[in-house]
Order: sequence, then C-alpha cells, then structure tokens
Amino acid sequence: MTDITMIALSKLVPGQRNVRKTKPAMSVDELAASIAAHGLLQNLIVSEADKGRYSVEAGGRRLKALRKLAKAKTIPGNEPIPCRVVPLDDATEVSLAENVQREPMHPADEIGAFAQLAEAGHGPEAIAGRFGVNGTHVARRLRLARVSPRLIEALKKDEVDLDQLGALAFTDDHALQEKAFFDAPEWQRTPEQLKARVTQAHVAETDKLARFVGVDAYVEAGGAVASDLFADEDETRFLADRELLVRLAEAKLEPIVTEVQAEGWAFVEISIDGVAWSQFPERVRERRRDLTTDETAEQERLYAKLDETEDEAEIEKIEAAIDALAPAQWDDDEVALAGAIVTLNHSGDIKVERGLVRVEDVKALRALRRKRTTSAHGVVDADDAHAELAAAPKPAVPAKLLDELLAHKTLGLRVAIIDSPALALRLVAFSLAASFMGDASASCLTISVDHVDVERSITRAESRAASEFTEIGSVWRSRLPVNPEELWAYISSMDEPMLLELIAVTIASGIDLRRVGPLSGMEARQALGQTLCNLAGLDMTKYWKASVESYFEHVRKDAVVAALMEVNPKLERAALEKAPKKEVLTRAKRTFKQSAWLPSPLRTTTEATPLAVAAE
Repeated sequence: MTDITMIALSKLVPGQRNVRKTKPAMSVDELAASIAAHGLLQNLIVSEADKGRYSVEAGGRRLKALRKLAKAKTIPGNEPIPCRVVPLDDATEVSLAENVQREPMHPADEIGAFAQLAEAGHGPEAIAGRFGVNGTHVARRLRLARVSPRLIEALKKDEVDLDQLGALAFTDDHALQEKAFFDAPEWQRTPEQLKARVTQAHVAETDKLARFVGVDAYVEAGGAVASDLFADEDETRFLADRELLVRLAEAKLEPIVTEVQAEGWAFVEISIDGVAWSQFPERVRERRRDLTTDETAEQERLYAKLDETEDEAEIEKIEAAIDALAPAQWDDDEVALAGAIVTLNHSGDIKVERGLVRVEDVKALRALRRKRTTSAHGVVDADDAHAELAAAPKPAVPAKLLDELLAHKTLGLRVAIIDSPALALRLVAFSLAASFMGDASASCLTISVDHVDVERSITRAESRAASEFTEIGSVWRSRLPVNPEELWAYISSMDEPMLLELIAVTIASGIDLRRVGPLSGMEARQALGQTLCNLAGLDMTKYWKASVESYFEHVRKDAVVAALMEVNPKLERAALEKAPKKEVLTRAKRTFKQSAWLPSPLRTTTEATPLAVAAE
C-alpha cells in the first residue's frame, strides 16, 4: 500500500475523476465543523498534476471543507494535509473503491455515540457544533437513546424504524413503549397509531377538554405539559394528566348543572365525552302554543319591520321580540320523565342536551302521550269513564264498516302514490326514520329495518369501520325529532340529497353479507352483495389489512403460498410448498407488511359504473 504523504493545502486542486457526482447527505459546512473539532480523519487520494500541484481524485468535499477552514483562518493556507498519491491512470478505480467500501453509520450506533458524549457532560448544542449537525438532530437522537433497550435492539435488527421509534419516544415509560409496539399487529404499527397508544393518557391542547379548562388553569393546578420533539410542523403540546383535566372541567360545569336542575328535569348529568345516544331512545321537545289573533297581527308587523332593516343590532332585537310572542315551553309532565346532559361540543364550548329519555322511562312517556291524545279526542280519563261510555251515543259508522271503508281508501292511496314517487320516497324515509328513532308504529307504512349485529363474528382483527358507522348514526339521531308530527315536517322540508342520505343511514344496519338465512337464496344474496360493493366503490383496504394474525395462520398452507405468489411471482413456488407452514408464515409476515393485498371474499371491482340515482 502506498505511503501517506503530507502535501500543503495550497498545492491541492479539485480532480476530474471522482466517481461521486450526486450531492451527499452531509453539507460542506457540517464536514468543516467536524474537521475543526476532530481533525481530518481520512486522507485524500491525489494524483500528480502540472506546476507542482496535485489533483484530488477522492476527497473533493474534504478539500472544500479544508479550504473553507483556511479562508476562515481556522487553519493555515499551507496546512500539511495527509494524502495518498496514486498514478493518474488508477485514480478513477481508487475513487470508486473508496466510495463503495465506505458504509454509513447505523442510526442505532449514532444514537449510542451521542448518548456517550452527553453522559460525558457535553450538551446537545456542543455536540452539534463539534459534528456540524443541527441541534435538533442531536436532541432527537438523545431522546431516542432513552427508549426501551429492547426497542434499540429491534432498531439494530431493522425491525423498527426511526419514525416508529420517535413516536414511542413521546413517553419515557419503557413498559408502555414495548406494549404499544410488540403487542400490536404489524398493520397497527404506523407512527401515528403508535403515538396514539402512548398518548392515550394525554390530552392534546387542541382537544375540546383542554380548550374548555385552559392550559394555564391546568398548569396552575399542578398539571404537567409535554411536547413532541419529533413533530416537524405540528408543535401541539400534550397535557399529561387527563384525570386532573376532567376534575377541573366538572368543577367548571357544576354551576351549569345547578341552573339546569332548577328547570325540573328528572336527572342532570355531566358527560365530558358527549352523549351515549343508545341509552336515550326517546327525546321530548319544546312546544310553541298557537298565537292569538292580536299576537298574529303583531308578528306580521314585526316581520315587515324585519324586512326593512339591515342593522344587525336591530335585527337581533326584532327576532327576540318575535320569539317572545309565544316562547317555546316544555311540558311539565314530560320534563318529569326526561333529563339533561351537560357536555362540551367539538370546540370546547358548553352544550346542554335537554329532553333525553332513558330506556326504562320510554314506556311511561308513550303511555303519557297516548293519554294526552285520547283526552284531546274527548274520551274521559277518570274512574267514571265506563259510565260516560255507556251513555255516549253509538258511532254512526260501525267499526267493521269503518275498517272496510279505510281498506278502500288504502287501495286508493296505493294507486295515487304511484303517481307521486317523490311523496313515496318521503314516506319511506319517514317510516325508516321512525323505526330508527324507536317508534315504528308512527307510520302507516309497514316497513322497518332490523339491526343485525355482525360484529360478533369478528374475533381476529379490529373493525375500523365499526366506530365510523356508530358515529354517523349518533349524528343523525341528534338531528331527527322524536315527535312523529315534527319528524314528518322535518323530512318534508329536506332536499333530495339529504333525504337519500337519511335512507342510506337507516337501512345500512340491516345489511348482512354473511352466509346466513335460507340456503335456497344464498347464491342470489351473495351475488347482490357483490354487485352493491362494486357499485358503491367499496375499498376494503381502508378497513382491513392482511396479516398472519388476521388471516394467514387461519387458512391452509397452500392458500398462503398462493397469496405469496400473487404478490411476488418471482418466488420459487416449489420451495414454498416444501417448507413448513411456520416458515411460510414468517415469509408472509415480511411480504405483506406494506402490501394492500386482499383475499377473494374482500375484493370488489371498484371501477364498476356507479348506480345512477336519477336519469340525466
């Protein structure tokens, strides 16, 4: 091997045979800082040039860094530089060999090295200065050095990447870090999912709970705040003590609870996370009495005045006067059966949901409404009802004849409604909505959808679609009135797109693609289900991912081999078929880690033509 020769920096010039042409990861400034702190750790490769100079064929960046240091007077302009002189004809080959043989440091080794320097008393900025790197880069590496040793070992084996490790480093709890990563299936190990697991006990400062309490009030009460060092753009802080936040929020809501309790409700409760609508199948509403003749005239006068003004303050004043003519009121007997929930909306503002009826009080509410309806039609509710009924004249139309007449009317309506498909559509929507809200008897159309619990069949992987479907249902239940008259008025005023969405929501829970029901219709039902999936453009990769746990360990080995060959046709099928299933599963675990492959039962033809709702 050629000896090292010391050559003055002023005699070194850039060569033309360096094989490295692309821009390297480390900048010249960073390299100059490293050389200034630690000296030149690797000699240059040079060839003799004219006029006593030497061309640098390997180490061009080091030459630039050295010249930068000389210009800054950090080193002399004629500083002796260790060089290896090679013949000009060998320069390209030597340059290639130097670059090919060089191997970048593994992140795990860099993390360990920075940690040792920190333990020796060097701060992040000092370390950054010595190596010419960004201070944030060093701080992040030092943070990663504090994660579980088991995860560091996984990093060395490339079983976890830096983004995943950064998400887990949000907490210093090694047990929580390990549980979040190793106990989760591979498809649930994205940085976002891992961060969600380790921050479950934390609350983002943008969360409605934090907004309502206020970060300053939380800190004043002794709460800790944490920041995510690895968030490049999102600098959201996290409040570490959710229990404290909840206590502070409940204390702040107590005066509101006291005010609402004074309204006479059967119960008033605080629910920070919203209303569990399934616990309240019925709801009572405020009612407005009919206006008197004088009040109607005053209302018309106020409306005319409202049309004439554009002043916001005046408009608000007039609208308040209109509302005051016949203020909405709650029926005392319904209030005694219902309650209220004090909660927070998405923005962190107080929201009071009144008129909620628990499951056990629904029967009493319906009996109350039947009693009120009966009284309105002139039937006596007292103990002497039988005496009055006996004295009452017989109805002009006998019950049997009445039913016959109504049968004629029914048939007439059936024919008439065919000529009014828009009305038929709203009748279907009303009937489904009434059933959806728990009162299918409110409609003259016998149609309802039974909720089918398909989640009980899911045991191998969590359903991502379940929570999305539940949230959609909760939103619609909060919109729809419970009273049949109000519900019909609400649906009658809907535009058609919203009406169609309501029908979709109300029928969705009755859909079932499983192999259930009479065997005679199984094939037709399966075919229709596939057609609907195609027309809806269903993409199951949004809701399910193939893994050993969710699929492969539960099917025959030949099915796993077929899936592997489908994803990677270059694999040797014969070798896979001879290998033990355990070995094939290990291969599948690696192959399908980032794959969107789906088994046949979950596939759809997403390019199918969407179903037209109306003719163009």
